[in-house]
Amino acid sequence: MARQDRQSGGAAGAGGGYRPDIDGLRGLAVLAVVLYHLDPALLPGGYTGVDVFFVISGYLITRIIAAEQAAGRFSFRDFYLRRVRRILPVLLVVVAATLLTGALVLLPAELEALAGTAAWSLAAAANLYFWRQPDGGYFADASAEQPLLHLWSLGVEEQFYLLWPALLVLLLVRGGRRPATWVTLALVAASFAHAEAINGTDPRAAFYLLPARAGELLLGALLALHGDWRPGTARARVLAEVLALAGLVALAWSLWRLDHSHAFPGLWALVPTGGAALVILAGGAGSRLLAWLLGARWLVAVGLLSYSIYLWHWPVLAFARYFAGGLSPALAASCLAVIAALSLASYRYVEQPARRWRPAPRRQLAWLYAFPAAAIAVAALALVQTQGMKQRIESSPRFQDGLARIEAEAQPALAFDYNCQLSAHDPDRLEDPRCLVGPGAEAGILLAGDSNAAQFVGLFDVLSAQAGVPVRNLSHSVCPPLFQGEYSFPPYKAGCDAFRPFLAEVLASGRFHTVVLGASWRHYAQVASFRADLEATLDALEAAGLRVFLVGQIPHHPGFNRHCERRGLRLGWVDCSRRLQRPDEGEPEWNRWLAEAASRRPGVRYLSTHGLLCAQGACRPVVAGRLAYFDPGHLSMEGSRALGHELLARPEAKAWLEVFEPVREAR
Repeated sequence: MARQDRQSGGAAGAGGGYRPDIDGLRGLAVLAVVLYHLDPALLPGGYTGVDVFFVISGYLITRIIAAEQAAGRFSFRDFYLRRVRRILPVLLVVVAATLLTGALVLLPAELEALAGTAAWSLAAAANLYFWRQPDGGYFADASAEQPLLHLWSLGVEEQFYLLWPALLVLLLVRGGRRPATWVTLALVAASFAHAEAINGTDPRAAFYLLPARAGELLLGALLALHGDWRPGTARARVLAEVLALAGLVALAWSLWRLDHSHAFPGLWALVPTGGAALVILAGGAGSRLLAWLLGARWLVAVGLLSYSIYLWHWPVLAFARYFAGGLSPALAASCLAVIAALSLASYRYVEQPARRWRPAPRRQLAWLYAFPAAAIAVAALALVQTQGMKQRIESSPRFQDGLARIEAEAQPALAFDYNCQLSAHDPDRLEDPRCLVGPGAEAGILLAGDSNAAQFVGLFDVLSAQAGVPVRNLSHSVCPPLFQGEYSFPPYKAGCDAFRPFLAEVLASGRFHTVVLGASWRHYAQVASFRADLEATLDALEAAGLRVFLVGQIPHHPGFNRHCERRGLRLGWVDCSRRLQRPDEGEPEWNRWLAEAASRRPGVRYLSTHGLLCAQGACRPVVAGRLAYFDPGHLSMEGSRALGHELLARPEAKAWLEVFEPVREAR
């Protein structure tokens, strides 16, 4: 059985005996991670599967070192050669394959970033690379398309392997297991306390760096140093089953309840890691429950493949998302099939042969790491030096023409000086002639709100030209056009707190007879008093004699990425219109609130873009066949204009042109 363990990669147990329950726990952990990365809604805490891996690794490594040290046969050379054979060959294959795929399909900036990740991963430092990136948060939307993001965990483990064996051997030689256990316990407490302390101030350091993660690995080490628990009485055997059940419950709770809103790691990480430790402890004590659940053949088989599955799953999913935006059920199923095939192949043809290959140590190190790592490093550094083959990829006239078109279409409203969107309050902007769009002298119409109002400047420029009447615009970033309630959000709090009463004063002054209000209603609707504050604002505007038009928020596209069409320039077959669409679920709740409030007031109208951007059961960030959005919730300026032209050709135009009617009647 010990020989089977060495050759299969299975988990060692008491006396070197094989522990199928630990391989089953590995299988459970990797399935949780894959499900989470397919869709966090499937298993909100699935990311904690990585923490379970940390506990298992700390347990097994410490057990091996302590047993060999006690037998007088521990060798640092042999230990690290085992790590080389176990970890590096398939890792290098995955890095090389990912880098090659990236060179064929990625845009220069993305390829350069991938090459940087690859280079750092060769030095066991991928976690340091992502920690250094300002947008390198693990839960950030953009992270889903970084093909080697998952190697951060390998960096943590490899750094642990470089430091822990020497400290452990020193502790064992100087004092034996008891002092080593107490020191390890102190390090566990210090690491978890450190992670908890910096979660609020430096969450990336807490997530990616070894000091905040070491406690999870050392929790497994503590278990190994404590030694096996062999229940000799019926009561003790019942206790083992109770502990097994408690561990499983802790793991299940973590997988279902520990979503990314929890500060992690830190104290919350004690739940999945403590659960894993209880499972390992009870499994070593012969728990029948764990033998039945985790010893199932299919789960053990997944556990044996877990390392390959973990390494392959993320690049496959990242490249799929890169081109498809989200993962449809059919695409997710295809990805799982590809992951399974690659994992089986690498396990059989890379992992297993590498573990069995035992020539001279220098030859092992050269062929299993040094030579292939050097080749990958040369390729990665060449890609960094050429900025991801920027000149080669972007030099063609077709690419340049397409890029110029896309850049023009994707400019946000903020890029144009006739959009008077403020990030700090400036009352003088109300008199700025640049803030008037459309022909003629000022006619008493104001477009106001936040960036979701500013995005309609292009649309109203088109409508103004049709009506022959100008519209003045004035907005403030992240600031609702509501006259009461608390809606101040850093870093715009000071400006917003001044802008809202200023807007109320201007609208009560009689300078304007019509106001069009737009905002990120979905954002502000999360405030409990939103509906009451909206009603109070509308009452105040009606009392001042104003005609009010409430513009509903445009359909939101969470998976939107404005780089989609740039990517299409590289390959030519990326269908952005299809990949960015989402099912039409009708007007969202906050827009329905606006419509309902308007319906009860004769001087208030509700205006909607839903019918312009949604049709045939789907909503698309596309107008007239071209991308119209700048980001998931905002139109680009050209998209806003295109929407205006589209509107004029539709029956909905009549409702929007009512904005200008009082002026035309007065003339």
